[in-house]
Amino acid sequence: MPQRVPGRPTSDRLPRRRSERVQSAIGWMLLLAGVVTVIVAAFTAASAYRAGLERIKTDAAARTSVVGVLLDDAPPIGPGPSRPTRVSYVDQVGRAQVGQVPATGNLAAGTPVRVEVDGTGRVGTEPPSRGDAVFSAVAAATAVTLGGLLLLVLAWMGVRAAVVASNCNAWEREWRLVEPHWSGRGTAAP
Repeated sequence: MPQRVPGRPTSDRLPRRRSERVQSAIGWMLLLAGVVTVIVAAFTAASAYRAGLERIKTDAAARTSVVGVLLDDAPPIGPGPSRPTRVSYVDQVGRAQVGQVPATGNLAAGTPVRVEVDGTGRVGTEPPSRGDAVFSAVAAATAVTLGGLLLLVLAWMGVRAAVVASNCNAWEREWRLVEPHWSGRGTAAP
């Protein structure tokens, strides 16, 4: 049964260079920075989602429904997608406007139709939805996470390169001291 000699390193606890200890400490700090990046991404996503919901409320408050008149005949109902039909309407401020709305159903030109107008008086723009708020939250979280992780990976690669260069220099210095004794050139009598 092998006995442990005090002061002698064992296989489970090899001596490590100072540069490797520094690398280990920096690795733990970068890991912590990765966790912080994920937390920041979650807060960013929550903020983007709240901003999206606020945009929905603002847009809903500014939208109004007005009566417009079709300027062209609407296409009949069919299997294809509806095509935009020109419509004339008066916006909230009282200005005459012309826009395009999707209309189908054999409607003739001159037929009155309800038109939803946004806060700027434009017709045909889709209102923001909860899905848009979710998308902006996911996009913000993804951007922060990927950007942060990219920076952390680049930092880790820089640390690894510096440690390898430091170790190579140290090994070379140590070999210059050991090699003459090891090869026997340093012990030969003159």
